[in-house]
Amino acid sequence: MSPDNFPADFLTSVNMKFTHKLYKGICLPGVTYRVLNQIAVQKKFMRANTDMILHDALKSNDGSLDQQDIKKINQYYGLAVPAILGEAFCALRGEKMTLTERLASTSQGAMTGLFDDFFDKDYMTDDAVEKMISTENTTLNKRSNQQLFDLFYKNALNLSPDKLLVQETLLNVYKAQVESKKQTGHIITYEDLLDITFQKGGSSVIFYRSVFSPAASAEELKILYNLGGLMQLANDIFDVYKDREAGIKTLITETSSIHEIQIFFKKSLHEYYQNAFETRFFKKNIRVFLDIISIGIFSRCFVCLDQLLKNETYTGNKFDVHKYSREQLICDMDKKRNILWSAWSCINDIP
Repeated sequence: MSPDNFPADFLTSVNMKFTHKLYKGICLPGVTYRVLNQIAVQKKFMRANTDMILHDALKSNDGSLDQQDIKKINQYYGLAVPAILGEAFCALRGEKMTLTERLASTSQGAMTGLFDDFFDKDYMTDDAVEKMISTENTTLNKRSNQQLFDLFYKNALNLSPDKLLVQETLLNVYKAQVESKKQTGHIITYEDLLDITFQKGGSSVIFYRSVFSPAASAEELKILYNLGGLMQLANDIFDVYKDREAGIKTLITETSSIHEIQIFFKKSLHEYYQNAFETRFFKKNIRVFLDIISIGIFSRCFVCLDQLLKNETYTGNKFDVHKYSREQLICDMDKKRNILWSAWSCINDIP
């Protein structure tokens, strides 16, 4: 069939897709620069505002803090929560982040890894963790990591426009963490894993949004919850080796087909982006919001999924997480090849 005989709606669809990809390719350098600049701004901010706090905490450390805790604050949560998520929240509302919001968001990010360790490393009881976040309590007789958590948590509360909202949303994160214990040492269904994935991610993103003004509408809360679920799935894609070693069941460790995960992830992203554009936010703001999370979070996942898919050739074309080496399961995003492939995925795999 010659091009002249193709149905008009087919030609229109092809033309629109090509135009959209061309537009994304042209915009990609600018969006990438914006995200890198956001990260640079946050790094400079942390050097001025959190370095001394961490230095003092390590100086009086009783052994409960280690360099991994500091790395999580400086290179991951304390950096990415304000620089990626916080900036995305602000882009959606069409306003710049205020100094107070940056301080509060940085505090939320800094306390995240410490909070996770209460469950994963310190094995505190659920009641003890709940008490830490639901009551005003003294830091006396607490370990160094708990005192540091308290400091950042109180900063987030005092800097936020609504203390109760911050507390309530963190309690929801706590409940999701308790529910996620089902992922260890239990027989668990695909549906339960999917539900836990979205509870963990969704509650966390809504918690991070709680220190920004104005308070999120029901419409925004819905898209933030779903964003969090997809972000948690993205985390699980990259953490497959760590989760395997820890005996944690996720959608990735339990699958026998990475191709099916790819299809689900891509379809879910397309649905999410479509739903975001159907909200009442300005379309320009939605586009910037989605561009930030595409570059900062999702484009990298397709690189990792491609690497995991290749492993299936060694195990009868079925994914078996227990039969691969550390190198086969860990995706190094510092490699130039993977960085370029991430950019390609941003243009071709993400709406």
